[in-house]
Amino acid sequence: MQTSRSSKPEPARPRDAIREVAQPAIWSLVYHSRARWPMSEDQLDELQRAAAARNRAEGLTGLMIYDEGRFFQWLEGPEASLEKVWLSIQRDPRHGAIDVLGRSPAPIRCFGDWDMKLSTRGSAANKAHAGFIHLPPSLIDTLNRRPHAAAELLASMAIRSPVVIAREPLSAADAARRISGRPKQEVLKNVVESVLVPQLAALHADDTVLPSVDPRIAELARLLIAADPQSGLSQMAELQGLSRSIGALCSDLYEPLARSLGDLWLDDDCTELEMTVALCRVQSAIRQSTVGAQRLPMTQLPAVLVTPQPGEQHRLGASLDAEVLWQAGWNTQYEAPATDEALEQLVADTWFDALDLSLSSSFRREQWLPRMAQTIQHVRDASRNPQLVVVVGGRMFHEHEDAGTDIGADAGNRSAPLLAAKIMATLKR
Repeated sequence: MQTSRSSKPEPARPRDAIREVAQPAIWSLVYHSRARWPMSEDQLDELQRAAAARNRAEGLTGLMIYDEGRFFQWLEGPEASLEKVWLSIQRDPRHGAIDVLGRSPAPIRCFGDWDMKLSTRGSAANKAHAGFIHLPPSLIDTLNRRPHAAAELLASMAIRSPVVIAREPLSAADAARRISGRPKQEVLKNVVESVLVPQLAALHADDTVLPSVDPRIAELARLLIAADPQSGLSQMAELQGLSRSIGALCSDLYEPLARSLGDLWLDDDCTELEMTVALCRVQSAIRQSTVGAQRLPMTQLPAVLVTPQPGEQHRLGASLDAEVLWQAGWNTQYEAPATDEALEQLVADTWFDALDLSLSSSFRREQWLPRMAQTIQHVRDASRNPQLVVVVGGRMFHEHEDAGTDIGADAGNRSAPLLAAKIMATLKR
């Protein structure tokens, strides 16, 4: 993955001395990429040895995982060395679709004893090779299914499972701070075998089978990213006409369509701009279809603030939540605050019984969970209502509803039509 060093290396120093000098200025970088061609075992072996040698010379440490044509890598060390190696990775012809999942300063290394370990599904057969480590297939499966959670998953190998983050953010820097002062051998001993895997299993053990999606949805997503979307808009109008219920349209059409658009981007079948434009087309079609929609008489239902997570540009999910509640006669206020401070001001100025906070309906956004946890904590601290109920939604919670309580919310919500019942059930606890 890294090319050979272009300049003459400094005279070798004891390994501990290199670590000691680098300690005050440690940075970490987590990314994933797609291999441009399948990597054989020999090629991976060569790659690991070259990467370890380069990292050793530059004072870097880390972990690399390869599976099904994807690389996940964690690098840590002095910022200048990290930048040098990162530039070579970006130029490496073996990589395509490189995506940075986390980059930040950290007070200490999480993988300080590893110049570069490599894990693949077949690495159990290479146990004699010091450069390989065997990670459980369940961890690799989770990375493949949820690539944008890689930063949290790998950081937590030094601490605990990423799903147990309560109301505090978990980042590479946080992971490093928590292991500071602990014996080095303890860092990589606990979590892979005794903590991370059991907690990941628990996370997925209660997952229900998600409802099937109309096969026309995937085709509709492709039509909507086209330069001329007329065929897609016509098909959407046809599907919209199959139901008069906003709830049924949300669960059967709009939400699965948003996820299909996100999948096209993740599979490199469209650009993010094309996907965003397509989502705008969906939202425009929804607005046209709801013009003149009948609203039930407004009753003494709870006051709900509906808002996307500050910084979230994809607001389709929040718009659907607001429309469903509004048509049901709820006291609903929709806002899109740009910052946490603006959201805090909203709940400080006005009494709300509940806050519906959402992430993208298209992307899983696992890497946003620590940030969302922090937002929820700040909102609770600022709220005029000390018993404010917080429900979170978006694709992440559609697939893993229980993740909502792990970040400090009262509940996660799978779909807009279920929101009202979710809020009422939570208020009655």
